[in-house]
Amino acid sequence: MLSILICDDDKNIVEQVTNLLENIKSYENLEFNIETQNSGDFSLDINAVYDIAILDIEMGDISGLQVAENLKKNNPETIVIILTSYFDYLDNAMKISVFRYLSKPIDEKRFCRNFTEAVEHYKNISKNIAIETDDGISRVKTKDILYIENLKYGSTVVTKTATYKTNKKPFEWEKLINQPTCFVFSHKSFLVNLQNVINVDKTVITFQAENELVTVACVSRRHYTQLKNEFMAFVGGNN
Repeated sequence: MLSILICDDDKNIVEQVTNLLENIKSYENLEFNIETQNSGDFSLDINAVYDIAILDIEMGDISGLQVAENLKKNNPETIVIILTSYFDYLDNAMKISVFRYLSKPIDEKRFCRNFTEAVEHYKNISKNIAIETDDGISRVKTKDILYIENLKYGSTVVTKTATYKTNKKPFEWEKLINQPTCFVFSHKSFLVNLQNVINVDKTVITFQAENELVTVACVSRRHYTQLKNEFMAFVGGNN
């Protein structure tokens, strides 16, 4: 069963989000446990493990971003949704792979939509694919893929920790992976995974790899506007 955390120093927000989640649980026929906190001190406990964490940013001594980092040390798969009135932290939020960054006051319809997307994302992040190369077959989590680059024969699959030269083309990988909200084309030759993108400009994308940032010139003029919209929708859940 999913374990959900709500952490906000505003008790009214905690109550509102709790009620929204209870409604979602009923309407969507989902099963999950809800735990609430009003400060981030609890996150220092190595046993604090959650599947989805809904966090405020400004909470006294320990910020929501620090709480997110602490939780991800305990469980790297934790999906983080930020609720805040402050948008100065967006760059830092992306560096720790925040799933959604939502503004206060809470737009209830948008929140509910993004939470159900987080649940669906939870189901997908453990998805594995088999990548066959000349050296053998490797099992790779789709969430660890940074991008797939087209080659004359096949493509290169670049992950956080390794690179694989394969016989499949990017459009074949797109169909096989089947995660259209995450994997999009930034160029006719590049299929990128938005889960690991922290910045997009008109020519390059910056990815968060294992312990470093990777910048790749992989954006075409033709794809830029659509890519920007898809990235913003993925990051912020825009309408």
